[in-house]
Amino acid sequence: MKARANSVSGVVTLIVSLLIIGGGVGYGLSFFHKPAPAKSPTVQTLSEEELKKLTDISTNLGTSNQTLNIGANALFRGNVNVTSDFTVGGHFNANGPVTLSQLNITGTTALGGLNVGSNLTVAGVTTLQQGLTVNGLTAVNGGLNVSGTASVNALNASNISVNTITINGPLLISHLQTRGAAPTATSGTAVGGGGTASISGNDAAGTFNINTGSGTAAGVLITVVFRAAYTGTPHILLTPLTGPSANLPAYVTRTATGFQVRVDSPPAPGTVYSFDYFVTQ
Repeated sequence: MKARANSVSGVVTLIVSLLIIGGGVGYGLSFFHKPAPAKSPTVQTLSEEELKKLTDISTNLGTSNQTLNIGANALFRGNVNVTSDFTVGGHFNANGPVTLSQLNITGTTALGGLNVGSNLTVAGVTTLQQGLTVNGLTAVNGGLNVSGTASVNALNASNISVNTITINGPLLISHLQTRGAAPTATSGTAVGGGGTASISGNDAAGTFNINTGSGTAAGVLITVVFRAAYTGTPHILLTPLTGPSANLPAYVTRTATGFQVRVDSPPAPGTVYSFDYFVTQ
């Protein structure tokens, strides 16, 4: 019995020794044949703790070289503040007002409605396919070219320079007012001794008076010189204002710089002749 016990004890000792040796060998093999480390994943999943941080105020989540990719729809019930660039790869839909301190558009923009509370500066060409309504003052510092019809209810301008105006239909003017300095007027030899001539109005319209003296004669009653010469010979329309003026056989000769009123027979001495004139080209 003692010999069997020793045999059993020896076998157990051998098995334990083999296990110890085998464990060491296994450890040595695993040490010398350690597998290569796996590559870092390109997508990181937010932990439960990091997700909770999204509800905190002034929370910094991640760094500037990391990307937060949200595959599902995102709903922000409060304000969203973007301190750096904001890039939209698809459509940008805003159901409410959008307030921008500066807007730079490099491509085509379709606007269903645009309300600008401050200045709007457009550096390039602006094409409007539909109507443009301006409720306030419109200032045009450069040229204004209108290829179609322009309808203006009221036009106030300190200076309008027009080379050519072509009107194919009626021109309706409730009142026509002409302005400018009066042209110069000098009496001719036909007014006689002590006769005078005076004028009021401008280059377009006005009134002149002739006071004849003694010894009237045929010839020039008055010479009118325009403040600014016309580009061609104008048309002069005279309207007598008194009976003696209507009975005076006067006529007009004209040039681009002015006109003269003449008679072929002497006018009555000591008489006032008054005429309105109207000039067109």
